[in-house]
Amino acid sequence: MQSFLLESIVPYVADSALNQWIVSAYWLWPILEIFHFFGLSLLIGGLLLIDLRLAGHFRILNPAATHKLIPMVLLGFVLNLITGILFFYGDPVTYASNAVFQLKMVLIVLAGLNALFYYWKVHPVMENWNADSDSPPVAKAVAYASLAIWTIVLLCGRLIPFIGQYSGSGN
Repeated sequence: MQSFLLESIVPYVADSALNQWIVSAYWLWPILEIFHFFGLSLLIGGLLLIDLRLAGHFRILNPAATHKLIPMVLLGFVLNLITGILFFYGDPVTYASNAVFQLKMVLIVLAGLNALFYYWKVHPVMENWNADSDSPPVAKAVAYASLAIWTIVLLCGRLIPFIGQYSGSGN
């Protein structure tokens, strides 16, 4: 279904002025790559520290203090969202038919759902946490799920150019 959804918007994206600009500006793709990498560094770097502390590691750090990194993580996500959309606009046929890209999109949605679960179930009880106490099981589950999902998202991003292409003909 997701493949059909992505492939159904390809004609609109491929014929857009934004696509033509991205394709014709030879310098733009490398600049987008740089910003995507910078966003990824902010996103993964911040989440690594936040999630590891949330899972009960680095107990020297106050859990609430690590959450001051969330604006940096969100900035990284926004940079990746913008550059990722521009990548899709630059080569919609390749991305829409790439199974690894589709998996990456599903995992990003799962990461978002995991973050919502964190805000609904874990964040409200963090007020009562002592920096020395162990993290509750629900916090550990959310943290390890986040680490696993974002690690696979990162790997999928690197694999997109190399694997995952398929044709609709079943060959």
